[in-house]
Amino acid sequence: MNGGRAGQGRAGVSRRGLLTGLGAAGIAGAAGAAGLATGGLIERETTAQGDTARELSLGRSAPEEGRPPALLTPTPAHVHVVAVDLRAERPEQVSQQARTVLRLWGEQARGLHEHGLAEIVEGAPTQGLRPASLGITLGLGASLLERAGLAERRPEPLADLPEFASDHLDPALCGGDLMLHVGAEDPLVVSAVVEHLLGIAREQALVRWSLPGFQRAAATAADPSATPRNLMGQVDGTVNPHPDQAQFGPQVLAAHPDGAASWMDGGTYVVVRRIRMLLDDWFDLEPHQRERVVGRRLSDGAPLGGDREDALPDLAARGDDGEPVIAANAHIRLASPERTLGARMLRRGFSYDLGWSGGRREAGLLFTAWQADPRTGFTAVQRELDEGGDALNTYIRHEGSAVFAVPPVRENQPHPAHDLW
Repeated sequence: MNGGRAGQGRAGVSRRGLLTGLGAAGIAGAAGAAGLATGGLIERETTAQGDTARELSLGRSAPEEGRPPALLTPTPAHVHVVAVDLRAERPEQVSQQARTVLRLWGEQARGLHEHGLAEIVEGAPTQGLRPASLGITLGLGASLLERAGLAERRPEPLADLPEFASDHLDPALCGGDLMLHVGAEDPLVVSAVVEHLLGIAREQALVRWSLPGFQRAAATAADPSATPRNLMGQVDGTVNPHPDQAQFGPQVLAAHPDGAASWMDGGTYVVVRRIRMLLDDWFDLEPHQRERVVGRRLSDGAPLGGDREDALPDLAARGDDGEPVIAANAHIRLASPERTLGARMLRRGFSYDLGWSGGRREAGLLFTAWQADPRTGFTAVQRELDEGGDALNTYIRHEGSAVFAVPPVRENQPHPAHDLW
C-alpha cells in the first residue's frame, strides 16, 4: 500500500493543491506566533481549516492539460468507482453502445464540472450544495475492446494482470467494460452524480460491481496537507509522484505517439483493487508488531530507523540484535524501487466500510494505482510482495481487481476515447 523508497518531497503545487498548502501555512503561522492564548490558537486553526474546506467545496475539477480529474490534487474525500458491462452482444452493437455511453457521460461530465447537478436536474438531491470539487473520470476495460471487435487497438499495457499468490478474487468483483470514477468533497454529491450518470445509460449498460470509498476530510484534519491514514491506522500514500514534478509524466502518463494504441497517448492506466482488511486480527497485534509488518512508525509514518515520513528507508540498517531494522518481509522493503526495478505509480487509496455481512466485517482499502504501464508498475510491485512473503498479506485479502485504460481529455471531442473509433 505504501511505497518503500522516498523520492522527491511534495515539491510544487497545482491549482487545487495550492489550497491545501495555504491551509497548512495558516495553521503553522498561528502556532508560531508569540504570546497567543490557547483559545486564540484554536480559533486560528479552526479558521484555517474552514478556509481550506470552503475552497475545496467551491472548487471544480475540470480537466487540466488533458489529465483526467482523478489525477488532480488534492485527492477528494469521497469517491465511488463503478464498473459496467454493455448489454449488447454483437461486436457492432457493443461498439455503438460504447460510443453512446461515452458520449452521454462525456457531455454530462462537462456540464456537471461547470454547473453541478442541481443546475442540470430539477429536484436533484444536491440542491443547496456547492460543487464540492466534483471530478468525473472514465475508463475502458480490455473486455470492451475485445467484445467490440477492436482487439487490434488494445494497447499492450492493458494486458490482463497475472494471477498472484495472494489473490482471493471474486469474479463478480473483477473486470468490466467501462469504469466510472466519481470524486468530490461531499458524499451526497458523489452519490447523486453516480445515480444520474448510471440512470442516463441504463438502456445500454448494467452495473457489474461498485465500491464507494472515503478519506479524512480537510475540515477535520489538523494538517490538511498531511498524508491520510487507512483503516489500519497507517499513513497510506507516502511520496507519491506529484503532477508538478518532472517524473510524473514518465511514471504516470502513457506514451503511444504512433500506431494502433495512439488513442491512449497522454492517457493513463489504472489498476483498481478491492482489498479487505482483517481488522480484528490486525488490532490484536501490539503497536510495535504492526510497525514491523509495514516497516513504518505508526506515530508519523517514518520508516523504522528514519526521522520523518519522506526519509529514505535504510534497508541495510541493523539493530543491536543484529537483525534488520526493517524486517526482511516488511511491506515497504519488498515494495521498494530497489526490489522492483524502480517501479513507480501514483497510488490513491480510499477506505471502504460496508458494515458486516454474515458476521464478517466488510471493510478495507479501495486501492487505485495510476501509471504509464501496469506491467512495470503495479505488476512488478505485487509480484515482489508475493515472492518475498509480504508480512502484510496475513492481514489483507485482495478480493476484487480490474485494469482500465483512461484516455486523455481532449477539447472539442464528443467523448474521451473518440480517437479509438
